[in-house]
Amino acid sequence: MLVIYLNTPRGRQEFKRAGGPVEFGRGPERDGIFRIVIEYDLRVSRNHLRVEEIPGRQVRLENLSERNSIRVGTDRILAPGEKVQVPLPAQVILGETLVELSGDRATVLAPLPPDEDEEPVEKALQTIGPPARGRLGGSAQSLMSLGATPDAETLAQWFETVIAVQRAAAGSPEFYAQAAQALVDLVGLDWGQVLLWRAGEWQVAARAGRGQVGDRPFSQTVLKQVMDQRRTFYQSEVPLSSSHSLLEVEAVVASPIFGAEDRVVGAVYGSRSKSQGGRGPGIGPLEAQVVQLLASAVGVGLARLEQETNAIRVRVQFEQFFSADLARELARNPELLTGREREITVLFLDIRGFSRLSERIGPMQTCNLVAAVMDQLTARVREHEGVLVDYLGDGLWAMWNAPADQPDHAVRACRAALAMQAEMPALSAEWQPITGEPLRVGIGLNSGPALVGNTGSRLQFKYGALGHTVNLASRVEGATKHFGVGVLLTGATKALLPATMVTRRLCKTRVVNVSGAVDLYELGGEAASPEWHACRDAYENALNLYEAGRWGEACRALDPLLGGAKGNYDIPALDLLARAVGCLKSPPHTFDPVVVLGSK
Repeated sequence: MLVIYLNTPRGRQEFKRAGGPVEFGRGPERDGIFRIVIEYDLRVSRNHLRVEEIPGRQVRLENLSERNSIRVGTDRILAPGEKVQVPLPAQVILGETLVELSGDRATVLAPLPPDEDEEPVEKALQTIGPPARGRLGGSAQSLMSLGATPDAETLAQWFETVIAVQRAAAGSPEFYAQAAQALVDLVGLDWGQVLLWRAGEWQVAARAGRGQVGDRPFSQTVLKQVMDQRRTFYQSEVPLSSSHSLLEVEAVVASPIFGAEDRVVGAVYGSRSKSQGGRGPGIGPLEAQVVQLLASAVGVGLARLEQETNAIRVRVQFEQFFSADLARELARNPELLTGREREITVLFLDIRGFSRLSERIGPMQTCNLVAAVMDQLTARVREHEGVLVDYLGDGLWAMWNAPADQPDHAVRACRAALAMQAEMPALSAEWQPITGEPLRVGIGLNSGPALVGNTGSRLQFKYGALGHTVNLASRVEGATKHFGVGVLLTGATKALLPATMVTRRLCKTRVVNVSGAVDLYELGGEAASPEWHACRDAYENALNLYEAGRWGEACRALDPLLGGAKGNYDIPALDLLARAVGCLKSPPHTFDPVVVLGSK
């Protein structure tokens, strides 16, 4: 018999299957296979999971989804199409839905094993059904006062109490206190305790009792049985001996609390010491069942706490790289982070003259300067929905179109670069009294295929990209120093831009450690001035003449670009003029217009 518990926003549901496979998904039943429909969870695929019980108290799990994974326990991911055999009991997470699988024997309460002074009473109990929703409170009648099978209204009150414990803030003192108090108010025990197994010993999380509670002892023998056999133990009768009085006699009940990987992480423990006649106090099977139900409620609460804690941890980790909206999406669907090849646009940025600045202003001010600059520039990356991959001392790098699709990724990256440049005048004015010179940055952009995913290690996650596209973007950023411009991009990025994003072709270049020549463009933006357009047209005309070997004409075409305010020369024009003059003075035997940059 396979017992299935489905933990959903609507509560906890129970299913039993005597034989044959069970499928889970948002779609309808198919091929006559019994189906548990999870229509409320949008992260569950139409056909997602098949479970089949096999000999040896195991189940075979098969991921039926074409794109969504399944989490098995806490440390295993079942990829689409993958199968695995696991022992019972087991926990499986589909989307945001927790599925618990167990055999029918796991739900049976066992009697306390005999000691020398005790007489065992072996009474097996039946499986407990799922509780109804409700809130803690009211005047629920205790089990001890009934003496017979309770009516439906009373049962509903008990289950409301249990579900109130489950819905409380797991891990808080009130959460444990509610569970302990329910043992007294609901079950009718004299004392209730919630115990947690920590650092190799039992620690009291909460106590409740009639009158003064104080420190209450608990039986290490009973708790060892709970830990070893992972089952609920109770005493239905406690015989009296001549060695103690009635007040010294206690009947106890203890039920395991299960945590991650189905480990026993604690116990709900109750006791009764009032006399019930000549045989002494006892705890009935129905009472033991409800104690087990309370323990299950505590376990579900702790499982929810662990899931929420992990979700928060993952989200905080994601928000180091991604925007808040994307971080939430990744927390819901981590499969987006799976390593894969994608076309991306990469941006590298570096503070110019940083070594000289840091030597001048000292380490403390250097740290303050970098923090101030990176705060503003990181905000511009996030503003244009880029992924901040890493900080590189006095620089950073970011990318677009991964992990989420961004068809206009090149445009977004260019707009981010322009926004970064726009931040620099204010930052420069703020820091110039300390630095003694203006602050400038160089930005390089490139687009192309790259492998994106975890580029760190199994121990240290870092989402990023690897490949030629990334290497070239880094070299293009370095080329901004040579050409004296703020933002450079490759022809691959230029090809993805609309005509409204104005650029100027500077040259064809070959950068260090990268084979092949690439066209480099200066980024003018979407609001370039008429003067910028005129400069672009004059320069590109001269460049075409130079590349055609008409060096004298190229020099004459550059003449309009050589004027301007003092110290405000067009560096690319000066560089092109120098190359054209060099060819006029010493005509090359074989002319190659490609500019070779020998350093990063």
